[in-house]
Amino acid sequence: MLYLGADHNGYWLKEEIKEYLAKHKIPFRDAGAAKHDKNDDYPLYALKVARRVKEGDLGILLCGSGNGMAIVANKLRGIRAALAPSVFSARKAREDDHANVLVLSAWETNVEKARRIVATWLSTRPSKAARHLRRIRAIGRMGR
Repeated sequence: MLYLGADHNGYWLKEEIKEYLAKHKIPFRDAGAAKHDKNDDYPLYALKVARRVKEGDLGILLCGSGNGMAIVANKLRGIRAALAPSVFSARKAREDDHANVLVLSAWETNVEKARRIVATWLSTRPSKAARHLRRIRAIGRMGR
């Protein structure tokens, strides 16, 4: 399952992404925010999505810069959240780094660009190349 989460800055772009996913029959769940609230806090939504991703799901997080969401999500062991400002970076994050959370900056990503980034990230498979697997294992051992 794909989980989406956004604070007030990412809320409207999240809603556009939900429409795109529904149109393409890509199953997802919205982990919030359920409404636009300029006083909400991004850590709540990042944590909700990251906890689901730890169970084997994928996630997309959105906030103003994207940095806050990435920082929070990457606090959880097993999460590889990547801020992807372009189609190229989304592809490489998923392929080389096995990113299981895509993070978008709502301040710097328009709707059309977000759709292309999401489509690319979802359609890219993680690499099975020995060098990539070795690096993912090394990341997994960190913090033990």
